[in-house]
Amino acid sequence: MSALAHESAVESDAPIALRFLPAPEHVRTARLVGVAVARRAGFDDVRLDEVRLAVGEVCARAVRRCQTSGVPAPVTVSIDDSGVDGSSLRVTVVDRATEQAEDPVSLALLNGLADVLAVSDGPRGAGGTVVMDWNSPV
Repeated sequence: MSALAHESAVESDAPIALRFLPAPEHVRTARLVGVAVARRAGFDDVRLDEVRLAVGEVCARAVRRCQTSGVPAPVTVSIDDSGVDGSSLRVTVVDRATEQAEDPVSLALLNGLADVLAVSDGPRGAGGTVVMDWNSPV
């Protein structure tokens, strides 16, 4: 195996990381990347739709939180299909918004789309970190 091929194989196991300014036009990019990684992990069309909707919603939530609290700091997204903690796909979104009232509809939607949903404190307040896991495709 050539050095280039070896490096390429190693890199494909690494999580994909995105950073974007909290603006709605960047949500689409995160959604497309999430679906591409889920497709690589072997998800079928139904699961791809779940990932597409969930990544779009969680990134839009992060953008809303940042805009509401006037925080221009980037939103970070990590998408990992390496099988961390037994999940086939893990999406982590972190914003730097200050603590604010939670949108129960957004969290209910995310809870229905992901197999596991965890919301915890972010760098600047409650609800700033969202982790979603999907189990291996059947």
